[in-house]
Amino acid sequence: MERKAFLAWLSEIDRLSEAQTTEVGEVLAGRPAGEASVGAIEMGVGEDRSCPHCGASGAVANGKARGMQRYLCRSCNRTFGAVTGTSLSGLHHKNLGLTFAECLANGDTVAVAAKRCGIALSTAFRWRHRFLAGIRTTSEKLTGIVESDDTFFLESRKGDRVWTRASEGKTTEEHPDRKPRKRGGKATKRRLSSEQVPVLIAADRSGTTVSTVLPALSADALQAALEPVLDKDALLVSDGATIYPPCAEAMGVSHKALNQSAGERVDGELHIQNVNNRHSRLKGFIASRRGIATKYMASYLSWFHLIVLQRDPTPRQCLASAMGGIAINTVCE
Repeated sequence: MERKAFLAWLSEIDRLSEAQTTEVGEVLAGRPAGEASVGAIEMGVGEDRSCPHCGASGAVANGKARGMQRYLCRSCNRTFGAVTGTSLSGLHHKNLGLTFAECLANGDTVAVAAKRCGIALSTAFRWRHRFLAGIRTTSEKLTGIVESDDTFFLESRKGDRVWTRASEGKTTEEHPDRKPRKRGGKATKRRLSSEQVPVLIAADRSGTTVSTVLPALSADALQAALEPVLDKDALLVSDGATIYPPCAEAMGVSHKALNQSAGERVDGELHIQNVNNRHSRLKGFIASRRGIATKYMASYLSWFHLIVLQRDPTPRQCLASAMGGIAINTVCE
C-alpha cells in the first residue's frame, strides 16, 4: 500500500465501531485461514443488523448454525445470517471463502482454484459463477464527457446440450441453425451478423465504467442500457454508428459522433480512445479464459471490472463484492 493510502486508512481508525476494531485486531494478529474467512463473511451484517427479508433494523443474535451467527428480526420474526439473500447463500465450506476469493483476484483457472481449495472442478466452476453473480458495479451516473462504443464476440454455445446432441447425430426438439464448432472457430458470415454478440462499454473521464451485453445492436437496446446510467447533462461521444443519433435524441442528451472511417478520431478533447482501450483489455481478458459460453458473458464482464479495471483487488474486496457489500467504482490509469 502506498504511504498516502496507508495514512488515509489509518486516519479512519478512530471511527471504527467496537466490533470493527475487534475484527481489525484479530486480522492483524493473524488467524487461521478458515476463521479469517468466516470472520470476513460475518462482517457482511451491518451495525444496524438490517433484515434482508423486510428491511427492518435492530435484529438480535439468535444462536449459531454451522459455525456462523444467526439473527432474529423482531419485525417479521424471521431469522437470517450474513449470506442470506446474497449469491453465496447455500454454499458449503464458508471457511474457504477468502481462499477462493484470492483465486478470483489472481484470475486463476477453475483447475487451479479447485486444487487450492481442495474441491471438485464442478464445485469450483459453480462457485466462480455464484461469486461473480453477486458483484455489482457502481451505481453512480456517467457524467461530463461520456465515451460509448460497442465491440463484438463470436457467439458461443459451449456446453449447450442441444448442440452436443446434434453433434452426435441425435434428434432434438430445437434444431440448431448451424453445425457445432470446436476450439473456437470463425463466423460463417462476413462482417456483423447474428453470430456476433455485441458488448457495450461506456465510460466518463473520471473512470466510471459501465458495460453490458446488448440483446441486439439497435437504438432501443442502446437506450435501455444507457438511459439508467447516463446523466442528462452528459455529452455522449461515439463513433459514426447510425444507432447513436436516435438513441441520444430519445434520451434527450447531447451527442457528438466521430466519423472514424473518414479519419476523424479526435475533435479537440473529444474522442473514444478510453473505451477502445477497455475493449482491447476486455478482448485479452476473454481470450485468456480459453473460450467462454455467451450465456456467461455478463458474469465475466463483472470479473473484468473486478480484477482488470480495478487496481490490485484484495481477497477481502473480492469476497465483499461477491456478497454485494461493495460496489465496484472503476478508476482506470
